[in-house]
Amino acid sequence: MAKSREQVEADLQNMLAVLQSTRDQLEQLRTQAELLRISLEEHRTAIDTLEAYKDVKEGEEVLVPVGANAFIFANSSSTKSAVTELGAGISSALPIDSAVEKLLKRIERIESSRKKMMESGHRLEQNANALEEQIQNTYADLSAPNSRAAAGRGGRHAAHGGEE
Repeated sequence: MAKSREQVEADLQNMLAVLQSTRDQLEQLRTQAELLRISLEEHRTAIDTLEAYKDVKEGEEVLVPVGANAFIFANSSSTKSAVTELGAGISSALPIDSAVEKLLKRIERIESSRKKMMESGHRLEQNANALEEQIQNTYADLSAPNSRAAAGRGGRHAAHGGEE
């Protein structure tokens, strides 16, 4: 049994709502992926800074990054350790090599999460494209003078107002 024009229009509205929701989810995933990319950059910068600091002699003046491309001047200490977060808001001083190792493990987790997010985004994008094509086909069928939906109204095209 062919659907009436009203049923097809309702289906179109539902598909459009699903498409918009899918696009919203896709945008959220892109935002989250960008935040993860920024986090990866921060972790790599921290590793570079820690690696460079290992070779600084005691008392030498160094520039210490404080974020947002801002630095402060400081003198290096004899203690070659770094304070890093252990988890749950707890931080501790660790030897630089241990801190770097901890950051590398975080990078692995972040990269894994970002990869999964990108894969999900790709699937969502494919779904959105398929839905968009389905919407276009449905709209084309609805607009065609001899469409099944139009046939439910005596074969007249809606653009003619149902009259000749």
